[in-house]
Amino acid sequence: MDAQPLFHGLDQLTPEDQVLISRFGRGASLPVPSHTVHGAFEHIVDTYPSATAATFQGQSVTYIELEAASNRLANYLLELGLPPRQRVCLVVQRSLEMLVGILAILKAGCQYVPIDGGITSEESLRHTLLDSSADFIVCLPKFEETVRKYAAVHAVIVPLGQDAEAFASKARPHVTVSATDGVYAIYTSGSTGKPKGVDVMHRNVTNALLLEPGKLSIAPGTKVAQVLNIAFDMGAWEILACLMNGGTLYLRDKCWEATLKEVDVLITTPSILSRYRRRDFPNIRTVVTGGEPCPQALADEWTDSSFYYNICGPTEITILNSAHLHVAGTPLTIGRPLPNTTVYILDELEQPLPLGSKGVMWVGGAGVTRGYINLPELTQTRYKRDKFANDGSMMFNTGDVVSWRADGLLCTFGRLDEQVKIKGFRVELDGVAAVVEKFPGIARACAALLDNQLYGFYDATTFIDEHDLDAFVRQYLPYYSVPERWVYIPSIPLTVNGKVDKTQLFRTALRASKTISTRRISDSTTKTLYHPAVPLQCPKRDAEKGEPVDTVLISRALSDFNVSIASVDEELDVLPRKNGFRGQRWLRHRALIVYKKFFTFAVMANLAVAVVILYLKVKQDRLMMADIATATAVNLTMSILTRSEPVLNVLFTIFCSVPTSWPLAIRRHCARIYHIGGLHSGCAIAATMWFFIFTIGGTMELTKPPQIRCITVPSLILTYIILAIFILMGSLSHPKIRARYHDAFEMGHRYGGWTALILLWVQSFETTKTFQYNLPPSVAYRYSPPIWLLTGATISIIFPWLFLRKVPVRSEVLSTHAIRLHFNYATPVIGTSVRLAERPLVDWHGFATITNPTGKGFSLVVSNAGDFTKRTISRAPTHIWVRGIPTCGVLRIATLFKSVVLVATGSGIGPCLAVILAKKTPCRILWTAPNPEETFGKEIIDSVMETDPKAVIHDTRTHGKPDLALEAWKLWKESKAEAVCVISNKRVTTGLVYAMESRGVPAYGAIFDS
Repeated sequence: MDAQPLFHGLDQLTPEDQVLISRFGRGASLPVPSHTVHGAFEHIVDTYPSATAATFQGQSVTYIELEAASNRLANYLLELGLPPRQRVCLVVQRSLEMLVGILAILKAGCQYVPIDGGITSEESLRHTLLDSSADFIVCLPKFEETVRKYAAVHAVIVPLGQDAEAFASKARPHVTVSATDGVYAIYTSGSTGKPKGVDVMHRNVTNALLLEPGKLSIAPGTKVAQVLNIAFDMGAWEILACLMNGGTLYLRDKCWEATLKEVDVLITTPSILSRYRRRDFPNIRTVVTGGEPCPQALADEWTDSSFYYNICGPTEITILNSAHLHVAGTPLTIGRPLPNTTVYILDELEQPLPLGSKGVMWVGGAGVTRGYINLPELTQTRYKRDKFANDGSMMFNTGDVVSWRADGLLCTFGRLDEQVKIKGFRVELDGVAAVVEKFPGIARACAALLDNQLYGFYDATTFIDEHDLDAFVRQYLPYYSVPERWVYIPSIPLTVNGKVDKTQLFRTALRASKTISTRRISDSTTKTLYHPAVPLQCPKRDAEKGEPVDTVLISRALSDFNVSIASVDEELDVLPRKNGFRGQRWLRHRALIVYKKFFTFAVMANLAVAVVILYLKVKQDRLMMADIATATAVNLTMSILTRSEPVLNVLFTIFCSVPTSWPLAIRRHCARIYHIGGLHSGCAIAATMWFFIFTIGGTMELTKPPQIRCITVPSLILTYIILAIFILMGSLSHPKIRARYHDAFEMGHRYGGWTALILLWVQSFETTKTFQYNLPPSVAYRYSPPIWLLTGATISIIFPWLFLRKVPVRSEVLSTHAIRLHFNYATPVIGTSVRLAERPLVDWHGFATITNPTGKGFSLVVSNAGDFTKRTISRAPTHIWVRGIPTCGVLRIATLFKSVVLVATGSGIGPCLAVILAKKTPCRILWTAPNPEETFGKEIIDSVMETDPKAVIHDTRTHGKPDLALEAWKLWKESKAEAVCVISNKRVTTGLVYAMESRGVPAYGAIFDS
């Protein structure tokens, strides 16, 4: 092996370290095929003109077509007066027009500044347009109005795709461009509200992307995914590496999976890659992750049958400075320096460290960019003369803490400064805290990254509504640097040196992670807490920008802020718009839910029967009273059977046995079997109406001579009594009355129903004799439909009482608010409930069962919600009355889905525990409750966390009520669950189900009107 020249300035190291560090720290010295990005693209055009350059939404463009379009636009820009070596802002979204814009700007001899118009905040857009000094702006037409609002008055705005350049020449512009001219400027680390522009040269990009490993073996025919944010330097890697090396760029639409199933090469961040499984995308042959630390397990998984690169490098050294081709089972590193690149590991005095020592990584060589735009002081701080190369070149302080392994690979240990990577973007924690501290009432704030989640800590002098705080911060920060978790603390902990005590903050965050705060609520009103807008003067100078921090006006009307919302590129922090228009949504998700369709079906079927009976009366002079009695009996029996335990269990078993391999469109409708209560209500009301008609008919019979009447006076008296009972029961069943007078409803249904049933038997025997006066009573009874129907109804009512017994129970008192009861008399299936009572003839209460993981018996949770539950908690019974058999409820449907999100409030976690502990259906969990661990015990908390380590357990006592719809949506989106199941009170359940369904998410919760 030829001896490598030693770096300069290593005299304090041992001779062995000098040799090894000089060898390890220097990438291969290789020639670069092209000096400019568009020059490399034009070489591909000349060699492979008909090759497909890119495809998007079913449209494709060849290299020669892309060349012609970009040449026309470049010549048109030149005709408009665009001088060379200028920055041109490119405000676009993923599209073929975006590619034309990039290449046209480069061919015109200028530097493009990519801005994703769909997700950038207006403040960031304004700053970028101003800071880049862009006199020309190229944009998609849909962003033109916004661009005009913030661009300089004299700026020339050129919309893409409008054929303004149609008559320009398609010949290549004659503009001389050198390797040291600017290629693009990426505005990064915008967490202070004013991102820094990094000035990148052509030679930086060509060195990184025309040589391996950055080239990724891309060649004509290679399919490369373009999935990342176009204003992210790894997004530039996707686009430029593909077009400079002859690949085909597959631009992603909203559906990630569709693109991933088509491509060979994927460049992404670990956070994004972790959403997908290697086995689902066997077509992908090369995978690259960077931008944030990568879990070893993720790298090992994706190494299967593919080349997997883990890379490191900030924007300032052009995308990547080192890369590691990973082998499954070996330690994951960030690899070795790129060709024509040098890496130095220095101490705080910028002196080299011996092999194996941890220090800050500095990078020199061809990838080092020109510095920050309009920030000379910051550039001088982070870019310095490369004293180890001693050739006049520059080196850059990456801030990464690394060390050399004995085999020459780099290991990383995080960052030295307050910059962290979130979702691939750089975020400055001090900048986040600075913006939070501008909010009225906040005395001190700081930010910390823990378990890949950004926490915002704050100390306040008054109540802070975290919803308004979040909205305010979004006005000034990019979406990726807005804290995901807000934590109020009485004071920011400090060390003895007066610095923020990060260790104590991490402990606080760990405690808060089990009681996630999304909004703190107070009895105080907004009017008393907020004041008219006042300027908050901040005399501190921003070291990064070399200028005073701007004065910020804080408005009382925080809800009026035009908050920037992330596009589909990143996780949504606000609910997306509802589908359809308002009236349509109301019809579909309120008026015409399956429950009401069942109800309507029952009513319409009875109307049809009424027409038939009337027809028979008119055409055949048929006796109507007997048909009306039969119709009454049919509806009454149906109403009772649809509440019968065996019938419900059979129906649920049939509909919930549909395999998960069936299409979701079928399974989501099968899951609505619990809406069967609509038939119960519809048939009950229909029975009452038929009986009312029967009563009127019987009353009219009294006007006839006694010898031709079909009903006797005693039978009519019974009829009036039964009708009164029916009306009373129906009235008490109205949702509002039942909620207010629940005990009266229960007693009315029980004793009113029993009384009505006995009287119906007597009345049926009497009326059957008169209707069938020409038959002996025994024969008449045998052929009477009402008698047989009443028999079925009676058996259904008696059935649960056959299982009445007092069973032993083991009471586990969780707190003064909750108790867990353990039973061994039955082993129910998932999603069932049982009825308990102290006084079997007075009151019964239903509770969801939790099947024991061991297989025998079950338990249930009783929380303080009334007299019975309060007494049960206080006396911790050893025996209790039960009746009937375990009956299926709404969560029985969970087995229909491959995965679900469970949302519970308070003791609603009890029914969910059946699904959680069974571990048959993967689930994400969102649970809100006052003092959950204190109220329900550590065992339940641990059970939830064991099933879902990322469960959101929100303490409403200390943090108020969260936005359940938003949190549920985020869990659904993150987990890609097939459905959301809600166990809560009526208001929360109906609201959350509507919020999900109106956005296309299958959602299920109990029906409270049956």
